[in-house]
Amino acid sequence: MPRTIRTVVENWCVTETIDNEWAIYPRLYDAFEALKWWLARVPESGEIIDDVNWLYMQDGDGHANIPTLVVVYTFNTYEVVLKHILVKLPVIRNGR
Repeated sequence: MPRTIRTVVENWCVTETIDNEWAIYPRLYDAFEALKWWLARVPESGEIIDDVNWLYMQDGDGHANIPTLVVVYTFNTYEVVLKHILVKLPVIRNGR
């Protein structure tokens, strides 16, 4: 059976954060598009943090200057709503 693909809706503060951080992380839009693609297909891959909100963290890549993204969201059968996002410095691990 094919997986449901939900519509992703961004709260204004998510859009504003992504737009403001883009100058620091030129590949941020690519990372954000990947995050939306994933959550549209597998929103239950995050962790539920209360009755309705979920938390998902997408690792960044310090060598490529791609930030880690942490998002709070809700979802139902038809859509995923991105409520808040944190763009943070990626961790640079030894040898990777």
